[in-house]
Amino acid sequence: MKIICLLGALLMTAAIIILLGLTPQRISDDIMSLLHREKSLKDKVVTAQGKRRKSRLQRLFDNMTNALAATHSENKFTLLITAAVIGGCVGVLFGALFNNILVSVILIAASLVVPYVYVKLLLSNYKKHISEELETALSIITTNYISNGDIAYAVQQSIDHINPPVQFAFINFLARVDMISSNVKLAIELLKDDIDNEIFWEWCDTLIECQDNSTQRVSLQPLAARLSDIRIVNAELSNMLMQPRKEVFTMIGLVLANYPLIFFLNADWFSVLTDTLFGQIVNCIVAVTIVIVIALTYKYTQPIEFKR
Repeated sequence: MKIICLLGALLMTAAIIILLGLTPQRISDDIMSLLHREKSLKDKVVTAQGKRRKSRLQRLFDNMTNALAATHSENKFTLLITAAVIGGCVGVLFGALFNNILVSVILIAASLVVPYVYVKLLLSNYKKHISEELETALSIITTNYISNGDIAYAVQQSIDHINPPVQFAFINFLARVDMISSNVKLAIELLKDDIDNEIFWEWCDTLIECQDNSTQRVSLQPLAARLSDIRIVNAELSNMLMQPRKEVFTMIGLVLANYPLIFFLNADWFSVLTDTLFGQIVNCIVAVTIVIVIALTYKYTQPIEFKR
């Protein structure tokens, strides 16, 4: 009877979605519009002139948008948001059918976390790609800048040897210097907002000091080489970081394997575990623990990054 009610509720939900014309693209656009307000032309001009800096949240959103565009994952993210909304609805239905509010809360929370986890993993890979491109870009630009002493000319000479998306940031830098303002220091400050990388920020700060003190140019080369050092260290640590993940997922698999094992060994125990309040609390604790452990595992096994 419960299965029939569940199927009826799912069919009714599908009918409502079809009648309202809720496509995955429309759902994701509505959600993303809540996170990002379209700026007026005045706001864009003020930001370009350096009178208003981007907030941390805005930089995070820009990085997420750039990562999705660079990896051609816009459609995947749209499907994930749609799946999260549907998963939340299914969680409510399951909780109502089995009289377990705690399961509903856990399923809804897990569904909403999926797009966030996907974006975090995507941003991690995107930052790794940015770091690799910066390693080449900063090395070429620094070499040219030390030779001629003009950062705008050095970037212009190097721009063809730089790959996207780092290339786009330096193209914007040249556009600001040539068309908006001749203030090179301001253009470098705005350049920092285009790329989220601590070493790049320090390189830009040193580059600003070089505009007043040319002897600081020799400090740029070690900063560019620091990206190579971090890449080498991450390559050496990659196998060590993967081992804890394997162990965690092995333990999670063993925990989840206990449920079918209990079902076949003793049906009464399984009934206590699924039908009683105590059993439902135990299941919720297990589910929450698994979600937290997976989140912490990915958090503490990410590639290392330079922090000032």
